[in-house]
Amino acid sequence: MFCIKELFYKLATILSIRYYIPPIMSKLRLLFFLTVVALFHVDGSAQTIAGKVLSKEWKTIEYGYKPDSIQIDNIYYIHGDGMFMCSNKGLYYYVDSLYRFKRIDVSPNLKNSRVSVVMKHLDYYYVGFRDGYGLFRSEDLKKWEPLGSGKLGTSKIFYLYSMDSMLFVCNWQKTIYLSHNLGKTFRGISVGFNALGKSYINNIENSEEYMFCSMHGDGVYSLNIKKGESWEYNSKGLPESKNIGDLADIGKTLFIATDNGVYRSDNKASSWKPYNAGMEGKLITRLIAEGGVLYAATDKGELFFSEDLAVTWKKIAIDFMQSPITGICATDKAIFVAVNGVGDKPSYVYYLPFLKKK
Repeated sequence: MFCIKELFYKLATILSIRYYIPPIMSKLRLLFFLTVVALFHVDGSAQTIAGKVLSKEWKTIEYGYKPDSIQIDNIYYIHGDGMFMCSNKGLYYYVDSLYRFKRIDVSPNLKNSRVSVVMKHLDYYYVGFRDGYGLFRSEDLKKWEPLGSGKLGTSKIFYLYSMDSMLFVCNWQKTIYLSHNLGKTFRGISVGFNALGKSYINNIENSEEYMFCSMHGDGVYSLNIKKGESWEYNSKGLPESKNIGDLADIGKTLFIATDNGVYRSDNKASSWKPYNAGMEGKLITRLIAEGGVLYAATDKGELFFSEDLAVTWKKIAIDFMQSPITGICATDKAIFVAVNGVGDKPSYVYYLPFLKKK
């Protein structure tokens, strides 16, 4: 015989909650009560990040680009503007209200050229090309002008960074250029870098009075902005392979992506220690810090996050066909990842929404 009360207690056990069911409650009222519980219950197994509950279902941004031919270098979130995608097919802007990307033509002659980085500095947008076309600037994402001359004008730009009035441009030749006038003029500030070896600049970060530079195949360099005249080399504790990637910082603590998980420094990059519980031996392709939370992605389509300065890591459930994640953005609405398809697999941008509070 069908027993509603028995069914309820089974559901209550699954939901990890307990309710008192009055014996006189009619089956109809009980069914209504169960429906209300089901509608308003939040699964206790759902993951939370910074107090916000994550959805369990990844969604795909499918429109505005060609997944079968695109290779995504990275995605960037510019506060107040939105998300941008840098790819071998140029620059794209994500139109949040339409759930699609829109192509931005930086130059008629560079429509299918590889864009590596985009950023905003003092009300100007800056775009760097990895194919050797240098740096471009725009006020409105419509009209663009090339910047720099000589080597910078034909540089393969790998990274851009800004701090106060300073604009930093990093190129393939292990050179960092600095501008104090919105990119009108530049000067090199690469004194101290090792000129030998096949290495290149991943990114730069700053903490207090220091700048830090991650050099793939080499190590980490630091520069005292106020006192230093040359970069100082630091690699103590890093993996011998020197297969290092993005730098990220939370307060005074530095983190770096390696081929053995994430490493951490508490002494201005003078030395490093592995903080990689659960990700030992994994190649970290992207590492970002947003709102005090670290996000680390791998070349096998895995995504981890840490809320305690990398002491512990939690894995977000995903299935991206063992393809590398090449970009991460974390906003107040969702977590976005760019996944480059391997072989004949397509490349997509996916997002995992934060659930709205009821």
